[in-house]
Amino acid sequence: MCDSLKFLSFVMNTGLPPQTMVNDRFRILRQLGQGKLGRTYLAQDPHRFNDFCILQEFAPDVCDTSALKKTEELFQRKAQILYTLDHPQIPRFRELFSCQQGEKMTLFLVQDYVKGLTYRQQLQERLKAGKLFTETEVRQFLLEVLPVLHYLHEKGIIHRDLTPDNIIARQENNLPVLIDFGSVKQLSTIANTYFKQPELLTTKLIQVGQPGYAPQEQIEKGIVTANSDLYGLAATACVLMTGKEPLELQDKQSLSWSFPANLLISSHLSRVLLKMLAKNPSDRYTSAQEVIKVLTQSSPQPITPPTLVVKSAIMPQTSSPKVTISPKQKTEQNMTVTNSKNTPITGCLGKLFLFLMLILGSGTMGWWAGKLWISQILNTQENNQPQSVFSEESSTPTISDQELQRKTEIRTRRRQLGLDHSWFVAVVDELFWDKYPNQRNKILTNEKDDASLRNTWDEIATQVLNTLESLDLESLEEIGGYTQSQRTIWKQQANGLYLSSRALYDLVDGRFFAAFPDQKNQDFIDKPIGQIWNAMIADTITKLQAGDNYERIGIELQQDQIIQRRKQLEAGQGNAYVANLNAYQSIEVKLEGDRNLLLSIYSPTGNNNILEDSSTHQWSGELSENGYYEFTVVSKSKKTINYELSITIID
Repeated sequence: MCDSLKFLSFVMNTGLPPQTMVNDRFRILRQLGQGKLGRTYLAQDPHRFNDFCILQEFAPDVCDTSALKKTEELFQRKAQILYTLDHPQIPRFRELFSCQQGEKMTLFLVQDYVKGLTYRQQLQERLKAGKLFTETEVRQFLLEVLPVLHYLHEKGIIHRDLTPDNIIARQENNLPVLIDFGSVKQLSTIANTYFKQPELLTTKLIQVGQPGYAPQEQIEKGIVTANSDLYGLAATACVLMTGKEPLELQDKQSLSWSFPANLLISSHLSRVLLKMLAKNPSDRYTSAQEVIKVLTQSSPQPITPPTLVVKSAIMPQTSSPKVTISPKQKTEQNMTVTNSKNTPITGCLGKLFLFLMLILGSGTMGWWAGKLWISQILNTQENNQPQSVFSEESSTPTISDQELQRKTEIRTRRRQLGLDHSWFVAVVDELFWDKYPNQRNKILTNEKDDASLRNTWDEIATQVLNTLESLDLESLEEIGGYTQSQRTIWKQQANGLYLSSRALYDLVDGRFFAAFPDQKNQDFIDKPIGQIWNAMIADTITKLQAGDNYERIGIELQQDQIIQRRKQLEAGQGNAYVANLNAYQSIEVKLEGDRNLLLSIYSPTGNNNILEDSSTHQWSGELSENGYYEFTVVSKSKKTINYELSITIID
């Protein structure tokens, strides 16, 4: 083991050979790279199941003992910030230590090893095959990296060196992982600078960044902000799409960016990237969250909607229902309506005129005619489509006042929630047809024979509205247009709480299947009703972030320590807990309460999960991994129930 520091050496001409033991612990496997500041090695840690890790060797040019001590203190202060990082797309910084190798003393930084290819390596492989990254891939890449930058910036950390070389696509899930922080490189640079020319630390702090990938103010003045990282990310995206380096895409005089004429890129993404790459920092986006919002809410093309049915079980459709409509489509649709002879206005006036003529001609019109007219007028207002709950073959309506009131209430509630009419009808139709398969694609008449079926349709519509009214309005704003991109963002937001998608989906599935039990074991994601499941994810994320059904348990790892939580759950509700535990630690978990409670215990990596949606309410044993374990308790009961969860540290 190492004693106190004596001195630091210059970086030797040759690196540490394979099988060298560093600090009597880390076994060097091979050297990965070498730079001005030191070397990087792939190593194994026998203390952690021979887990792979990265050793970064730093050798500031310092020789005297006092300078050596100051250097180590400087490193410790700066590195302490990096140790606080805990995000699944950032390699964990394990420790910083000084160690004597032969006659020399060196500083080593240890961090997790990420298996996968850098985006530079991926790009090189594609170029060999005559391919590049597509716009869809680049948009997905941006949406997967931006939440990580938001996490860093919230902690006051700027990466400083975002390039295709410093982002790895992790092999196990293809998520981009940020590596080689400029902040780490800066540690050694500061140390060298401090003891050679300490005045530079007060006049112009040496910064890290590569020309083209770092903005001008970072390269020339050492000024870094959150939008410095946004600049580097946008430059990386441009390189992936074009195969050209940033300086090839920049004008040398104005430093403005332009894309090759043959590049297939939408005007929307082009505007977003160019704003991120603006020369003047004030012209760029101010935060990663702002870019995420622009990318997800202002798509260049309408989001591909789920497959919807053409006919409604309760009313005929004159055109295919739409979930989302682009501005161009809206304009074209409005033009079509305006130029049509059968617009809603003229249709309504025609019905009014006919009604008045009949009154004048006969002097009598039954109350039923007035009711028919009112019902038809209301229905013509749905999406500019003349629709009717009545059969075209029927001469007199038999719908009751009670039913008309019921349908009017459904329509009013739907509008108050801002739900698209076509999407809502498609959801209710699908649930109705699941109940009555022989009615699929049939139109219900207004006759007494179909009264019971119409009543069932309305009951299902009411149930759907009751479910949606339990969600916050923000989660309903995008319903009908949720896509995989949003789910990726939600997963990352859950990861920021040390929760995996498994735990997140436990909570969402509990709510969804409580409302729609027949959907269990069904493939509903790409159906209209799948949008409700997505809206529930959005709503659940909001609640988790607010701490409504989430708690990060602080455990001091003392023997016989007991953590207890007593809660009450409504039907379908659930709670999630996370606790940072160690491998080889023995614990006991016990859940007391109704047999309709489901307990899950997930390991940090998901490779050694203990329980999953289990009715088994007790487990004890030795843990196999270090990190945050997740505990979810979900109710599948139809009534309110209480529970008590206890976690006991045995040794």
